[in-house]
Amino acid sequence: MEGTQIANLLRAIAEVVESDPKLAKAVEKCLSNSLNPQKSKGSSEETPKQSNASKTLENGDIILTECRQILREQGEEQLRFYLTELGEQVRELLKHGQLDPKRSMRRRKDLNTIIEHIIQKLQAQDKSGKLLAASISKT
Repeated sequence: MEGTQIANLLRAIAEVVESDPKLAKAVEKCLSNSLNPQKSKGSSEETPKQSNASKTLENGDIILTECRQILREQGEEQLRFYLTELGEQVRELLKHGQLDPKRSMRRRKDLNTIIEHIIQKLQAQDKSGKLLAASISKT
């Protein structure tokens, strides 16, 4: 196949995906799973947790680790999307990893404010970890 044929094929696929929201969602999920294989392994475990009516996170530290990995590898926007998918569970996520030691953020009603707080804290922790690693390597 030549480059122009491949480009035309990809354009045709993009048009079909844009015209069908269900197909677009399926493609997005497939791409997300292929770009983040660790998430696809845990997706079968996450599905019952998301359907569960309780608002507790039993594995908040694992989710927090995934959040850090998403932030480093895919960036802030993907992390924001991931946290938005968690919904009300982001309040429970604040209990892990020293994200809300004074418990003031959990009381906020706006989830976007909570998500921004989590992103800022994770960025600060990541930055301080890199600074610590750099200082250790110099000695």
